[in-house]
Amino acid sequence: MNSACPYCFTRLGREEVVYRCTSGRCQPTPDAQATALAGYEVSTTRMYRQTLSETVKTLPMALPCRQCGAMCTQEVCPACHRDLPAQWRDRQVFTMAMAGARGSGKSVYIAVAVETLIRYAQVRGCTVGPETTGTQEVYSSRYYEPLYKENKVMEGTPPIAAGGAYQRDPLIWSVVGGPKRLSIVMRDLSGEDVEKLAGVRPDFSFIDRADLVVFLFDPLMLESVRQVLAGVIPDVDAHRLGARPGEVLPRILGQTRSGTARLALVISKFDSLHQLPRVSDSRAAILANPAAHFNQDATMQRAALPPDRAAAEFEEDSRFLDAEVRSLFDRINEESVTLVADQAAVGGRIAAVRHFAVSAVGESPLHANQLTQRGISPFRVLDPILWGLSAKGIEL
Repeated sequence: MNSACPYCFTRLGREEVVYRCTSGRCQPTPDAQATALAGYEVSTTRMYRQTLSETVKTLPMALPCRQCGAMCTQEVCPACHRDLPAQWRDRQVFTMAMAGARGSGKSVYIAVAVETLIRYAQVRGCTVGPETTGTQEVYSSRYYEPLYKENKVMEGTPPIAAGGAYQRDPLIWSVVGGPKRLSIVMRDLSGEDVEKLAGVRPDFSFIDRADLVVFLFDPLMLESVRQVLAGVIPDVDAHRLGARPGEVLPRILGQTRSGTARLALVISKFDSLHQLPRVSDSRAAILANPAAHFNQDATMQRAALPPDRAAAEFEEDSRFLDAEVRSLFDRINEESVTLVADQAAVGGRIAAVRHFAVSAVGESPLHANQLTQRGISPFRVLDPILWGLSAKGIEL
């Protein structure tokens, strides 16, 4: 069974089902359990649960409301009580949490990763599209149009408790044409929220249940890197920078317990580090090597290969890349980030960790709000997602 709630990522079993009344005659009341898992006030109408037993051999398609008498047909998650899309429990679902400090590039990464995923899937003979109207509207207005139509750097993701926090609902993508119908769920975590995480929070427990946690590490948050690249890349607006990644990652990993999630530790904005060979810096040699895996991207070429061969070549490439990026963390004196992730894996709090290097747009923006006129040239943006899918045995 591979289905999961797209909101709290709780796995949906075959032994129970919960429906809520949508007749309009039953008034919503405050829901403490839903509120705890959402992180903001939630009210729900009456809900009814049916569990398989000696007398109940199959789950019903509806249950009667004991207050108004209407038949309840809207299935909800047994844990967070959010409405599930139609026929959701029959889907193969892959869940992702996108995390990082403020200014690490999560929203830009999501926009470019989705567009690249659409092109990759087309080569594989599949189509990718929004599962819900909410996904279509939010992705278009908050991600696609600012980046691809207005050529702007998007605003940061607002705190989830704030009014108008659009990321309360995940982005849900339907992949059609593969061996099984697949839904990919992306939750965009506010950098401001994760920087303030303290202790284990119910409203962030979905991180522990995610199939994949993508943590973006922005090298430009390091003062040493910014100083070396001063005058080579546009000045970085310090007001847009959040906490150091080494301070944020332990807060994310502090939410993990079960050993279910895989962690993709990703150096974002890798195009900025590609500029080091232009300056006198001890790290320039490793980055100037054209044979290095973090200087190559064969994503689309592999998409045209037979599935087994594509998977084998990706795994080999990914392992070499992991070693190279680990070495790079040492070169920028951030080996503690890798150590924290490895400790979580060894301790069984996460399933595995792998290192990646990506660039969503291909080069640094002209200034804080405007991309260059040369357009968007993504580099290795699908690597973390393809690794997560492959690790779950999902073929795309």
